[in-house]
Amino acid sequence: MKINRHLIWDYSFTPEEEKTESFQRWYISRVLQRGGIEDIQGIGLPAIERFLPQLSLPRDIRDFWDWVLSKHQPKR
Repeated sequence: MKINRHLIWDYSFTPEEEKTESFQRWYISRVLQRGGIEDIQGIGLPAIERFLPQLSLPRDIRDFWDWVLSKHQPKR
């Protein structure tokens, strides 16, 4: 997962912490609320799909990502 340091400017994480599932959940939530398209591409749809049910997000953002993932068809 590519991490945009500008999105986490207000926190300090060690490289070991950045590898944890709890950090990944937190970071994905932050990207979905404050990130741009490059940040979203850096985490990827599979990670968003994996963690979305566990994220605390505003209703409009959750609804949008539920819609996006309902339209996403994996390439075969």
